[in-house]
Amino acid sequence: MSHIPTTTPASAAAAPKPTNPNPDTKPTNPLYNPTLPTDRSLFRQPLRPAPDATALCAPYIPSPSTLPTLTTTTTRPPNPNNVLLLIPTANASKTALLTAHLAATRPPHITSLTHLQIPADSGVGEQPYDGAGPRGAFNRVVGAVHALQRQAERGTYGEVLSGVGTVVVGAVENFVRRERAAGEGGVLVPVDYGVVVFCRVSLAPGEERARWEWRVGVSKGVMVPREYWRAAEGFGFEDDERMHGKVTVGEVLAANLGVDKADWFLSLMGVSRYDLLRDAMEEMEVPWPAAGNAPVAVSKAFGA
Repeated sequence: MSHIPTTTPASAAAAPKPTNPNPDTKPTNPLYNPTLPTDRSLFRQPLRPAPDATALCAPYIPSPSTLPTLTTTTTRPPNPNNVLLLIPTANASKTALLTAHLAATRPPHITSLTHLQIPADSGVGEQPYDGAGPRGAFNRVVGAVHALQRQAERGTYGEVLSGVGTVVVGAVENFVRRERAAGEGGVLVPVDYGVVVFCRVSLAPGEERARWEWRVGVSKGVMVPREYWRAAEGFGFEDDERMHGKVTVGEVLAANLGVDKADWFLSLMGVSRYDLLRDAMEEMEVPWPAAGNAPVAVSKAFGA
């Protein structure tokens, strides 16, 4: 970090200076805390196995009654094998992961594959904890479909939606799970996992409600340095249940260690968050439309 030079009296030239072991951080940053440990070698721990995705995510799959109602009157719908990947984030790294994965797993019968980013709020704060993680991923999926429908009704995205017969939504949400693991004295162990959700949205002619088909996956976990987890929680929550944190663990780590707040895994654990998410995706089945299926009319439902 650069400093504005100041004139120092000769008598004070040898006076000790306040120490900041991480020159890339800002002591004036409200997230900076000189009492936090800075020896990175203390933080490296083995990866945690991924929890069962179905058990973790099933309680948070949206009820059909809460999903957008899509209607169509067309009798000649477009090709269901023309697929739009809808991505509910502006994050470039997550977008690259999702687009690359669908391109790599694209079946031969898929005639076209395009993608569109429509950022949607997770509704679970900056730092989700425990069940707020999967809930946030589902919230993004539903929010993106709502937004796409509203924009399409205004005539937006006409070229993108033209001929689209299937929409696949892909969402990623990292969160900290506070685990009470056996053999560790019963203390809480904070572990950062990533939830991946794929959802195929389709609507047949004459139907009033779309069909939503879900696929879920969870990445392996990285143990969060306990002191930094406690520090992040110390900045408060947006909810009474203490699941929607106001400050991310990555932000506290970045302010004190100078690491990338979005991928602190790489600096501290030697593995990128995005590599773990990619591995989780590779274990999942993308809900592509089946070959030979009857056409669906998603693009008409969205006003294209």
